[in-house]
Amino acid sequence: MTMHSKSIEIYGKCVDDFEVSPFESVDMLHRRSRIERVIHELTNDERIKLLSFDMQLIRNANRMSEHIGEVYDFSLSEEPLIEWWWHLDHIANGKIAFNLSPEIESDLAI
Repeated sequence: MTMHSKSIEIYGKCVDDFEVSPFESVDMLHRRSRIERVIHELTNDERIKLLSFDMQLIRNANRMSEHIGEVYDFSLSEEPLIEWWWHLDHIANGKIAFNLSPEIESDLAI
């Protein structure tokens, strides 16, 4: 298992975990930001797995923003919107919408 795969798996276990401390859930957001910085290094399988976990976090946005909101003020978030996980409150209240589209990369000349 690559270092990135392990980090993605840990992130994936956190997107549904409301039993942990809200501080640990904030750490999940930091982990997701670290993954984003190396996203160009991920394999297609890793990207698909990450997208699946991201979609689960989006589905949990309301509950997770409340959980994390116990220790983190989302209104003070200065992270760019590309790092949407730092803006779960806006996802939960519908101020951020998603339009998923595939990113196609190929070495093939067509």
